[in-house]
Amino acid sequence: MIDKVFKRILELDGNPRNRGDYGGKAYIRHCMEDHNGQVPLWVLANHLSFGQTVWFFQVQSPAVRLAVAESFTGLYADTHDGPRRITIKRLDSIFNRLVFYRNLCAHDERCYCARYDGRANENVYQAIGDLGYLLDKDDYLELFGRFSALVARATSAMPSRRQAILSAMGVRERELADRAEIILRS
Repeated sequence: MIDKVFKRILELDGNPRNRGDYGGKAYIRHCMEDHNGQVPLWVLANHLSFGQTVWFFQVQSPAVRLAVAESFTGLYADTHDGPRRITIKRLDSIFNRLVFYRNLCAHDERCYCARYDGRANENVYQAIGDLGYLLDKDDYLELFGRFSALVARATSAMPSRRQAILSAMGVRERELADRAEIILRS
């Protein structure tokens, strides 16, 4: 199964550096040939892009996808004061949005005003919020603090454009401070 999935991922990728058996990766070839085609997930994940990893998650059986969602639900519960159920559907939405914004950043495109699928509510601020489901509380607090500081620097450098910047990002005026307080209490 891993062999078929890996080959399909490489086909869809189309990257010329992935030519050759098993994408030209000796460690993948070693697992496939010397371990009866058993490639540990941690070995496979070292070779996959973020988008390919998301696609790999999305082609798993419902039972595997549910186990992953429950794992994120457990992480959230372990590091926050209250539980939050993270469903397969929510993970699909989060992962797709994060792949979109990751690709914008990786290709030096403007992401602060980009809209995933052209929808008004699918903005960079939503993507930052999505990370709150995937990261532990301390890591998310640090990320959100840095994000808020960056927004504050940008809006203070261009005070006449403050509202336009916040609006383009999907942030309402008081929302940054309010969300930081909510995170601290969760």
